[in-house]
Amino acid sequence: MRAGVIITVAMVSSWAACGFETSDGAVESGNEALVAGRADEAVATYAEAATRLPESPELNYDRGLAASLAGDHAGAASLLLQALATKDKALEQKVKSALGTVYAREALVLERTPPAEPDPAADAQAEPSTDAGAPQIPAAAMDKWKLAVEFLEDALVLDPQDAEARRTLEVALMRVDPPCATRDDRFEDNDGEGAAKLIEVAVEAPKESQMPGAGPSPEAQQDELRFREQLFSCPDDEDWYAIELAAGDRVELAPTVPKGAGRLRMTLYTPGGEVAWAWTSGGADGAEEAPRHGFTVDSAAAGRWRLRQENVELDEVSYGLEVVVRPACMRVEDRYEENDVVADAKTLTPGPVPDLKRCPGDEDWYALTLAEGESLFLYAQPEGKPEEAEKNEREEGAPPPPPPFSVEVLDESGAVRARGAPIERSQVSTLLMPGAGRYFVRVFDRVGAEPYEGRYALQVEVVPPCPEGDDRFEDNDEAVMATDLIEAAQPPAPDGQAGQAMPQGGQGPPVVFARVCPGDTDWWKVVSDQQTPQVMSLVFDHAQGDLALELFDEAGLASVARSDQSSPEANGEALAIPIEKPPGGPAAPGGATPGSDAVDPAAPPPEPKTFTIKVSAAPEQQNFYLLRLDNPSGGGGDQGDQGDESEDSEDSKGEDSPPEDGEDEEGEPQDEDRNPLQDAIDNLDRNPENLQARDAARKSPLANQKPAKDW
Repeated sequence: MRAGVIITVAMVSSWAACGFETSDGAVESGNEALVAGRADEAVATYAEAATRLPESPELNYDRGLAASLAGDHAGAASLLLQALATKDKALEQKVKSALGTVYAREALVLERTPPAEPDPAADAQAEPSTDAGAPQIPAAAMDKWKLAVEFLEDALVLDPQDAEARRTLEVALMRVDPPCATRDDRFEDNDGEGAAKLIEVAVEAPKESQMPGAGPSPEAQQDELRFREQLFSCPDDEDWYAIELAAGDRVELAPTVPKGAGRLRMTLYTPGGEVAWAWTSGGADGAEEAPRHGFTVDSAAAGRWRLRQENVELDEVSYGLEVVVRPACMRVEDRYEENDVVADAKTLTPGPVPDLKRCPGDEDWYALTLAEGESLFLYAQPEGKPEEAEKNEREEGAPPPPPPFSVEVLDESGAVRARGAPIERSQVSTLLMPGAGRYFVRVFDRVGAEPYEGRYALQVEVVPPCPEGDDRFEDNDEAVMATDLIEAAQPPAPDGQAGQAMPQGGQGPPVVFARVCPGDTDWWKVVSDQQTPQVMSLVFDHAQGDLALELFDEAGLASVARSDQSSPEANGEALAIPIEKPPGGPAAPGGATPGSDAVDPAAPPPEPKTFTIKVSAAPEQQNFYLLRLDNPSGGGGDQGDQGDESEDSEDSKGEDSPPEDGEDEEGEPQDEDRNPLQDAIDNLDRNPENLQARDAARKSPLANQKPAKDW
């Protein structure tokens, strides 16, 4: 480092012993050793003399010079500070100049010496800097640099001709208050339009805390490219940037200026030089962060755009700039393109097909071949979560958004054989033994909805006829052989066999794909913690074969509840897992009495309870189905709302009083058009023993939509 060389030369070339008059021969010997550069010898000799001349400012000055040359900068500073007791102005100037140099040398040592172990507390105390190009100097070193500046400035006041003090002061000021040009960002020199530096948007690196494999796939990451950096503006120094954009690119600009840091003006120019957007920080409303400016590049404006930053008030300003580019959809389509028409349909292989891409107005066509007796089950799931879905989650009671696109299965004649039935934002399509031949899957914009752009995945199941094509959970035809639903939702299915756990795209409820063959029943089991509301949902194509859902005790002997109300317009059944009333206990805080509805917080939690679930078909019928458990253990609602829930359920009958056939829970005739899934949620909500029922109903994705299918 050049600064270190300068300071070392200054000390060796200009430092000399004081040369004061004394009869002590040790002082003369020390002076000779100091001039000759024998620092350790000088230190020892001066120390001997100090035993006879303890109050001498001149000797303390000499000792300070020797100690610093020997590497003991802290000791040197202590001795030089004692030497300031002199009344000799010439000696005072030399002492202050020496002190400035000693502190500068000590600061250099602190900068160059790494800590023995990383110390987060020490890092937090480092001298803060908002300058993009400024070096990060440890706080201890910066303190020494500031002392060096103080003493060197005082020395130059006493003697403006001290060239060595002036040179060392320049080095210290470069640390304490460096000129703006030395702290500018990596894009310099970009002070004119012709020198505009290219901003390169790219896939943002994952956060250190992100689990390996988490987050979007490499293909999906290309859908959003980003530049985000802290930049620096010097007075009288414009910054120019360039951005290469293609037709159809969606762009967002977001500059950020710290409050009170200074005013900057941003101007965006089209390739033709026209002003497309302008913003100045520090406006009347005090806003420092610009509203995100978004625009789409049309075909006439493709090319190199330029962004200009002007420093309005000539302040040194550190500012942030974020540029987000979502490339035109056609530029980042999936590996199956071009497959926009049936003639270009790409062949699907059974199993998961991830990282597909939907572009507005652009259909996707796929093909597969079924042998005689084989059936097709198709599950289409959007990847990620759109803004409207997140918004609905925040709005209590809002229904889940419908699927963002449509799915059809057609035969070679062009006849539609199946349409996607909604399950939240996903869809399921079933072809039950349609006959041998080639079939086509069409994915297209949903009528009446905004065209969808985004990634999606397909799960394709081609299953042989029964009985060899039964699901992998067999043999679970009796209650004693019931399959655990939570475990079944985890492992993948072997090739060519039904029973695939559905892709969830995150932490979703357990879902399995299974099949009922003619004369077959499927038994499942779930364990309720008797605290968390749970809803068991069965989704299937009613037109392909009616299914019933029935809940039993653990042994499969006593029926607890049954749902068999599906229709071609309501393709599903649902039942609430009952929660028994907790036992009474000692009076709870707040005046609750034993035996009341209040639960003693000190009472032990209820014992878990196992239930078995039976899925059955009408005689000689068969069908595929999805079995789903909403609000599994750990996803319960807010305990703080229990009081309000109990008021709503005051007049209900309770779970032990099932309704008569043809009547609902209130004894009224049933509406033939009611959704059985909604009925189950309503029953759950009216259960006085289940105080979290409303929360469960609100969170259930099947609670507020009619799972009707179009065929």
